[in-house]
Formats: sequence, structure tokens, C-alpha cells
Amino acid sequence: MTRPKSLLTSLLLLCGLLPLTSQAQLVQPLPADPGRAAALEAQARPAQRAAALSLPFFDDFSIQREGPPNLEHWTAGGGVLINNRFALAPPSRGVASFDGLNGRGQPYGSFYSDTDTLTSQPIDLSSLTAADRVFLSFFYQVGNIYSQPSTNSGSRPVFLSVEFKDNNNRWQQVWILRSQGKRTDFRQKLLAVDQARYLHGTFQFRFHTSGYQTNVNGNDSWGVDYVKLDRNRSAADSSYRDVATSAPLKSLLKRYTAMPVWQYNANPTPSNELNDQTSTTVNNLDIGPQPIPIDWRGTLQILPAGPVATFQTGNQAVGAYARQMPLTGNVRNSPIPVTPQDKVIRHSITLARLAGADPLTVPNDTISRVTELKNYYAYDDGTPEGSIDFFPFVSGPPHYYAFRYDLNANDQVRSLRIYPVLPDAAGRLITAHVWDSQGSGAGLRPTDSPKASQSFTIPAALPAGQSFVEIIFPTPVAVSGTFFVGYSRGPLGGQYAPMGLDLNNAPPENYFFANETGTWQNYSTDAFSSGKTPAGSIMMRAVMTNNTVTATAADAAVAAGFTLYPNPSSGLVQVQGQFARATVLDALGRPVWTQPAGQLGQAELSLGHLPAGVYLVQLVLPTGATVTKRLVLAR
Repeated sequence: MTRPKSLLTSLLLLCGLLPLTSQAQLVQPLPADPGRAAALEAQARPAQRAAALSLPFFDDFSIQREGPPNLEHWTAGGGVLINNRFALAPPSRGVASFDGLNGRGQPYGSFYSDTDTLTSQPIDLSSLTAADRVFLSFFYQVGNIYSQPSTNSGSRPVFLSVEFKDNNNRWQQVWILRSQGKRTDFRQKLLAVDQARYLHGTFQFRFHTSGYQTNVNGNDSWGVDYVKLDRNRSAADSSYRDVATSAPLKSLLKRYTAMPVWQYNANPTPSNELNDQTSTTVNNLDIGPQPIPIDWRGTLQILPAGPVATFQTGNQAVGAYARQMPLTGNVRNSPIPVTPQDKVIRHSITLARLAGADPLTVPNDTISRVTELKNYYAYDDGTPEGSIDFFPFVSGPPHYYAFRYDLNANDQVRSLRIYPVLPDAAGRLITAHVWDSQGSGAGLRPTDSPKASQSFTIPAALPAGQSFVEIIFPTPVAVSGTFFVGYSRGPLGGQYAPMGLDLNNAPPENYFFANETGTWQNYSTDAFSSGKTPAGSIMMRAVMTNNTVTATAADAAVAAGFTLYPNPSSGLVQVQGQFARATVLDALGRPVWTQPAGQLGQAELSLGHLPAGVYLVQLVLPTGATVTKRLVLAR
């Protein structure tokens, strides 16, 4: 992919016009996000819909999971992503993001032109007149967590507009905001719906954006939230009886976003691994003048059906029209059972229902987050808001990124999972590494040479539902105390291999390192962002073994209990024997399929999408041991 701005940066580097310390990071918006396709395909379609909706119309995007807009309120298509990740300080949890990627996470084109739309379902206004004072209100943000959009010009239209459908079925623009190239806080806009041509039985409104259709060097993005259409309002109707949660909930864990369950258990005081400062923020959308007292409760549950435990309760007054007031709880007050089983844990903060509040706003009173205690360490939440890469270089030593991990018990590294941003990273060679530590205190860093390495070519595509690739070391790598896992690339020659960057989570200070000139340095991903992009986490994870031994000839009795059939197979394969998860490797040992999270341990493997050939199926057992079986796919 051509990247004019980045190539210019490369030339400046080669000419010595930029300092070498700027060389380590190239943080950019997502050029594509194929992971969105799964949510689009899984979207539930209403079984039956009334001819038109009735007033009031309200959506603050808090009632649904991340993905396309709710079809009860909005028409299908348009490319908008409902999420709580891309906006900065929204009025309530959940925002409609207009970011120039379509519903399947792909760019629209390569010009400045139309991008996303969000169109309401038909709404019946036929019985109303101008005297009913119908107004549409919404909050909007220019820009997103990554940056501000580019500036609108005659040749580069960058704007957010609102259009109404009239009684002749034609869209009429009623409001437009052209980008000034600056990110803003969320602001409210009210528009009167008082003309006779709009007061009909199938009225619709839509939000419409225009900008650069390829997220290469910029991100012409907008956010919309808290959309309300109702009667008996005025242009000054800007107060709502609502206190809403807003910012993404902080991790359940103190240092990580996920960790191996046995490492959690091995801490002398396991609850110390939990976060004593998990938090969200709340907004009071009532202009007052009096503050509103609120009660709240923090809960924790092991999914799918464990008991709900309370880790904290509280009450406090929220000032009139207060914004982003922190709400913090100590999860250590409700420790996790120290048992060997993998765990998926949801923790939540819920506000008590506010007297006099609109019942439609109840969903924004709760915010939750899910954490895994399984077999890997992570600093990310599994979803990227940007990408990161090394600045291109044509000679010199390889460049490295590495994360630090602190063990509670000796262990082994099995593999590195990493999130390639496709298609840009396809075909690129990267090398995964494990390092011991050297130094101490603030000088703690990876050793000069890795203790294990494994190269890997990123595939052109991943199986449906899979976002990470797994680079497996030839043999598990023994580690103790503090160790490091990461990856490197050699001279790039202008080739990019962007990796996912989570901008809502970041490792602790002194836990992320880069090496570009033979010397390790402590880094942060916001080091060269000029303050526009928050610190984040590269989406790479260390997978551990708990010192279990791979099933080999010495474990013949165990391996003999597992069978794949039919073999050869046309693609639908049954596994005989109990296992925890499956991975398929090609003839070169590269992972080409990993069992989706919702199918882990299921006996049926659907491999019909793989080309004919010889494969290895790796079955990880509940004990952590691995059985490998040969499989032939024939067509």
C-alpha cells in the first residue's frame, strides 16, 4: 500500500533531517479492521417490524454489544460502528463512530468523498404540526481517540451533516459542520422538525460524513451519541434527568489485562494481582442547579453462571452538569477462588436507578468488562484503535519491541500471539523472541541477545473469527523471575507490517521496550504523537505452558487415546478425546487455523476453507499437555 506521508518521513530520516529517536514508532490509524465483519454477520434481524416507529425516539447506544447499529432504531448498512472505544469522554457509554471504514472494516476507496451514514428507521410524524415542537437533539465529537480529522477545503470535503427525508422521499440537508482540523469535546445540537414536508408518516433522519476514504495517514472520524427525537421540546432543551457511565472500565487486574490462571494462583497473596483502582467515569446530564446524589455498586462474577459478588458500594453527589467524574472501586475486596480451572470473569459498576429518569436511559447505568485467566499474559483488550510499526529503514541492525512479564512461579513460554493489521502486514517476515532480564530497578531491561527466536511469515488472511496469529517456539522456553517477549524485523526497504494498537489500555511504566540501535530503551507508544494520541499497548501476548510437557513418544498412551476422523477428510473433522483447544499447522509449522473462542474444546473442527494438503492438528489438553496428530485434507 502506498503511504505518501510515511515515505516522506523515511526520506527525511535517511537524509538526517529527523532525530534517530523518532525512528522507533510509526503510530497510525487503522487502515482496515476485518474483525468487524463477524459482528456484522452475527447481527440479529428483527422478526417483524411495525410500519413506522412512534415518538419518543431515543438511542444512546448503550443497549447493544459492539458492532453495527441496532436495527430496531436504524436501517442496515452505513458503516457506522457502535462501540465504547474510539470516542473521548462521551456523554454516555456507547457511541456511534464514523471512521471511514465500512461495516466489514474495509476502506471505501482512495478519495475525499462520502464515507459513513447512520439512517433512522421510518418514524410516524403524520399526526403532528409545528405547534407540537418536535426537535431532534444529539451530541457530536469532531475526531476520535486517535486524532482530529483533516481540515475541510474545496477539494477535500470533510464534514458531518444531518439530513431529513421529506414527503416526496427526498433527502434535505438541514445542518452541516465542516472540519476545522481540530478535535473537540462532545457538544450538543438541536434541530427543529417543524416544516410540514417533514411531518409525515415515514419521516427519517440520517447522519452523513465525508472525508478521506482510506485511513492511511489520517483519520477523518466523528462520534455521535445520545440521539433523541420527541415532541414538546425547545431549542434550549439541553437538560436530561440522567447520570450515565462513560469511560471504559479499567482492568480487573493490576498490571495486565489477562494472565495465566496458575500464575495468578502462585502469588503468595493472589488478590494482590487484582486492581485496587478499577474505575469508570460518570456524567450528570442534568443542568441542575442542584447536585444529584447517586448510589453505586461494584460486582464480580465468574462466567457463565457463578454467583455475583459485591466488591464495593458507594454513594456520592454528582454536581450539576458534571462531566467525567471518576468512580473508583477496589476489586481486591472480592478475591477470585484459587482453583486450577481457567476463568472468565466479568466485573461491573452499576448506578442505582435515578428517580425521575427516563426509563430508556437505564442501560447506560451499568458498565462491564470481561477478563480471562487462562494460559497467556496480555496488556491489551483484544480490540485495536490504531496500528503501530517501525519506521522503515534499509540497513543496520534489526529493530525490536518487547514486553516485560513478572512471574510468580517458574514457567515456560510456548508462543507469541500477535495481531497483524491486514492486508498491510500480509507476507511480511517477523521474528518472535524471548529474553531474560538484565539490570535492576529503573535499569531493568531485556538481555542483549534473545534466548529463543522463531521467524514467521504473516499470512494474507486469517480464518473467520481469528484476529491473532500464533508464533510457536520449536520447544517451550524456560523462564523465571522477570522475562521479556516480543518481536523484531530486519531492514524493511519501505515495507510495512503494522500491528494492532490498543489505545484504551497501556502497560505499566518500564514494561514496554524498544531497541533500534543495539540499545534497549524504555518506551511508550505516545512518545512521538505530539499529545494527540494516548499511550497504548501493542497487541502481542506471551502464551505459557505451566511447565507441562508436550505429548511425545514417551506419552504414547495419552496420544493413542486421540483420533481424527475421517482422515483423509474433505474438511469436517471429528476429534475423539477430550481437549481444551485445537490449532492447525501447515506443513511448515505455521498456524493456519485456531479454534474460535466460542467453540473451544468442541469435537467438530470445520476446516473446509483450508486448501488440500497435509496438516498437523495440535490438541491442547485440559492438563496443558499437547497432542499432535497428522491430518490429510483432500478435495
